[in-house]
Amino acid sequence: MQKLIDLATWRDKRFVDPKPSIRSCQFWAANGYIPAVKRGRKWFVDLNKEESMTGNELVDQFLEA
Repeated sequence: MQKLIDLATWRDKRFVDPKPSIRSCQFWAANGYIPAVKRGRKWFVDLNKEESMTGNELVDQFLEA
């Protein structure tokens, strides 16, 4: 089951000052750097998928398959 939180909320919880801009976070979401889905005009981060990410793209692709 997906546990989704708003991108702005995720940014506030994930980073300390200086935080990346909301536009940078949107770019990461749109390009797949963070596990996010777009619902209407808003981005939401899937916390369950983020927890399982290793930081290595090849390993993440293997585990996701």
